[in-house]
Amino acid sequence: MCAMSEESLPPFAAVALRSFPGSVRRALGRFFGRRRRVEEAAVPVDDSALRSRAAAAIREYASAHATLFERAERLRERAERLEKAGTPSESARNRAERAHREVEAGLAALRASFTDGGSEDRGAFDREVALRYPAFQPPGENA
Repeated sequence: MCAMSEESLPPFAAVALRSFPGSVRRALGRFFGRRRRVEEAAVPVDDSALRSRAAAAIREYASAHATLFERAERLRERAERLEKAGTPSESARNRAERAHREVEAGLAALRASFTDGGSEDRGAFDREVALRYPAFQPPGENA
């Protein structure tokens, strides 16, 4: 389920949403998100060039930081293996989550540097990350 990021809401709505409990905030975000997605869908954008640029940027980042991706995957698998074996390890799960957050932070920084052009850039970048690394969704997509 995709939640909406605060940056895409009107200024007054972002502040107002912070004062609501989490479940209400997510429901309102989904409501406003659906409206926004319908409005954005009305404007077709040929984003093949954007997606190509995004894919190249992600590929370059992933090759330069392959150890981060491999570590996150390895630690996630280890935590899952321990869970399935009936000996869950909180420290293994914490290490896996920390590694996962490191990769997400790197992708978020890459997204910020890539998306200086606006929401079309963010959309193309987010689609490429979802295709290549579904476990590492962009910020705001994990709600």
